[in-house]
Amino acid sequence: MNTRRFQAFLLAFLTMSAFVASSFADDELTRFEFSEQKMGVPVSVIFYAGSPEKAQEAVDAVWKRFDELNDVLSDWDPESEIVRVCRMAGESGESVAVSNELRHALEESRRYCELTDGAFDATVGPIVKLWRRSRYFHEAPPKSMLESSKKNVGLDVWSLDESGVRVRKNVRFDVGGIAKGIVMDEALEILRSMGINSALLNASGDLRIGDPPPGKNGWTVGVASLGDEPAFYKELANVGVASSGDANRYVEIDGVRYSHIIDPRTCEPLTRRCVATVLAPTATTADALASALCVLGPQDAPAVLEKIREEGIGDGRRLEPFEYVLFVVKPDVEPPYDGDKIEIYATEYFSGALPDKIRKNNEQTK
Repeated sequence: MNTRRFQAFLLAFLTMSAFVASSFADDELTRFEFSEQKMGVPVSVIFYAGSPEKAQEAVDAVWKRFDELNDVLSDWDPESEIVRVCRMAGESGESVAVSNELRHALEESRRYCELTDGAFDATVGPIVKLWRRSRYFHEAPPKSMLESSKKNVGLDVWSLDESGVRVRKNVRFDVGGIAKGIVMDEALEILRSMGINSALLNASGDLRIGDPPPGKNGWTVGVASLGDEPAFYKELANVGVASSGDANRYVEIDGVRYSHIIDPRTCEPLTRRCVATVLAPTATTADALASALCVLGPQDAPAVLEKIREEGIGDGRRLEPFEYVLFVVKPDVEPPYDGDKIEIYATEYFSGALPDKIRKNNEQTK
């Protein structure tokens, strides 16, 4: 699965050991942790269960679902459903039937594209691949290839109806900006259906969090910064958390620093350095909005995200709680990115958690 977004700095800092911790006499729950490489990224699952047998049964079900959805959503696998459907629909010009899983991912992708005014767009994949090539060769993509690919980006190049999906020729979907969120939401529901409620799933820094550990108020989570250490910590439960940003993945061409993050509205890479964290009711929402937040930037993000907060995300779904923090590097500064080198834009929930020194520096330099 395409992992174009920077997520490595969003980590779960857990206060207990990395393995089976201890049992609780009142409910006989024991802490278990499992790790695998799934969807191209390291994934860990931590939860409390009544026995090793129950824990193994639960994690087997979770890994199975990861594999099933990767077979549907991977843009790296030429035989995945999403790749085959694009190829078939583009060649035939007709609507092609899709599975329920792919339909859900495409519906969510289209929804968040509309909600973010195009800052999140699942059709931007071909542009991303062209600039990925540029990072390797240290040269801008050929203009002819860029112009050709731009014609296949946007909501008007594809549609979804009861019969399936219809796409323009050469359109290619890349739902990497939302897929891990979708899978982790489903994985937590699988655990809950098996009576496991206290759980945390971590897919390369994107989190889906269930009930707190026994006797705790929440899972202690470090919120991403532009440095090597988290900006601050929060105790969280029953939320999704995602991070997106640009600290190290870039290419410099003719003196201009181009991020790996592409603005779907312009099909150009970002030239500012930033990292965003979004907390939302689901990992799907957090995943999509974290991607969009960096693209929107400090000028556009507040208005767009406030509109989403007020109007909800459709189908009667609201977005409470819904919080974000965006760290933006000031122009023409070099790492380390701290102190007066960055500006911070955050909802009150996150702003109140900032260390006093960081908050004061930010207030003085804005």
